[in-house]
Amino acid sequence: MNHVSKFQSGTVAAYRPAEPAIAALIDARREGMAILPSDVTPAIARQAHAQLAAAQQAAHPASPQMVMGWLKKLSGMVANAPTDEGAVRAAVEAVMEVCGDLPSGVWSVTSRQAWCRQPAVNGRLPGTFWPRPAELYALLRPIADRIGREVEGCKAILAVADLKPTAQRTGPTEAERAAVMVQMDELRREREAKRKAEEDRVREFGSYMPGNDATLRGWDLVRALEADLSKMTGDMRTFTVERIAVLKAAAEAADALLENTKNC
Repeated sequence: MNHVSKFQSGTVAAYRPAEPAIAALIDARREGMAILPSDVTPAIARQAHAQLAAAQQAAHPASPQMVMGWLKKLSGMVANAPTDEGAVRAAVEAVMEVCGDLPSGVWSVTSRQAWCRQPAVNGRLPGTFWPRPAELYALLRPIADRIGREVEGCKAILAVADLKPTAQRTGPTEAERAAVMVQMDELRREREAKRKAEEDRVREFGSYMPGNDATLRGWDLVRALEADLSKMTGDMRTFTVERIAVLKAAAEAADALLENTKNC
């Protein structure tokens, strides 16, 4: 049995997407349609309360133990999971560095099944192999985004449910719909601008390696970056401080995993 499979996991969050009735209201709201009090029946309100609690729980940060538990179970389902100590450490640090900021709800049985059940691509079944960090992030990021949308959407549904009854309306006017669409477009543009700005920061500063030494990994890279901080200013220094924090978390997770495997 390999090192990953020996690790004693933490509890994995059992997040499930919203029921169709709630999901439909959330999607309609995101498309610019107003949620009316008549849309929020007592049954819908109860579902929204329950889903909000579940989504908020799923939005909590994932612990390294939770991520390791997910990887441990995946290792028994794929063909080339890492086995020796060095490979385990490198794999864990890579996944934690790329995916460690994703919330707890993405590390579920459903997402592990989604990896293994991917359709064939050019005759190759990608889900039968240990994932590259970027591939895993691409699979899990939409789940994280959906959790965030559910928190926001359920709060909006419940806010409508709390409104005092008013005179029945046939629906929003064209002017109201247009105004909401303008607001949604502005929000999408703001989110896209923030996403692009963050990607630009990563491209500009994320590939920096002290002394141009591309072999640095783990604690060696952390120590080298810390030593170079005094030479940095502005955005470069701010980004590197954030990067060091992520690398430390990944290295600590790898240390904990290897310590657990030694004690098994």
